[in-house]
Amino acid sequence: MIRALFFDLDGTLLNSKKCVDDTSVRAIGKARGRGVKVYFASARSPRLDQTLLWTDREFSLFDGGIYCNGACAFIDGETTYTFMDADVVRDIIAIVSKFKNVHLSLHMPDEGYAFNFAPDAGMDHTWGLKNARIMPISDRAVRSTTKILVFYDHLTDAKDALPNSLIDAFRRTIGNRARFYVTDQGKTVQFAARDVSKLSAVKRVQESMNLNNEEICVFGDDVNDLEMISYYKHSVAMGNGADAVKEKAGFITKSNDENGIAFAIDNYILNGEDDQ
Repeated sequence: MIRALFFDLDGTLLNSKKCVDDTSVRAIGKARGRGVKVYFASARSPRLDQTLLWTDREFSLFDGGIYCNGACAFIDGETTYTFMDADVVRDIIAIVSKFKNVHLSLHMPDEGYAFNFAPDAGMDHTWGLKNARIMPISDRAVRSTTKILVFYDHLTDAKDALPNSLIDAFRRTIGNRARFYVTDQGKTVQFAARDVSKLSAVKRVQESMNLNNEEICVFGDDVNDLEMISYYKHSVAMGNGADAVKEKAGFITKSNDENGIAFAIDNYILNGEDDQ
């Protein structure tokens, strides 16, 4: 019996309008009504109330959440952070500085951000910058970094993939000193500490609940979901997901714009159980 669900957000629980649709809300409520615990596992930083305009409608669906690809987790009412190695952060900043128009953001606890460019008012909503702590890229920021994003433009409006020479430079210089993913069809690179991943955070929740692997089900669509999708027998790839994720998943559902979450919960998680 599955006792805990973990949902990636973008491309999975969120539709293309960045909303949790009503069918997903009802399906998750149905699972919770059977005693299943529900968590999200996202690359996003906290402040979903600002970046996604979440209210109690969304937050009440979850028993906790994993942010920043596992570098920040809200579990059992406690928020914990894992920091990147400061020398690795400095090396990433140095590499990015050699590429014209490539942008970088450092993410820190308590909603702190540092950018290698001047953020503008248009980023307030999509980044959740209103009332956030915007810091310069300094030694303090470097030593407090939980996540790094590398991107063009303002991230959400990027149209071009990052250059292969940049990705190659990261692979040569950073190697396995940090965990990083090339996501969004090559438009974004995401960094976190070497031992951090969505999978490692899911395992922490699993241990705290004393669950075995077969009592966990994970949902995802992109390469930063691949480790948890590959690890757990009960895993769901979205119909819009990357081919590598679909290849490893235990179940492929419909897309995030075709009620894929509800379809998977009804036909895979609950497996047609009658409503009680």
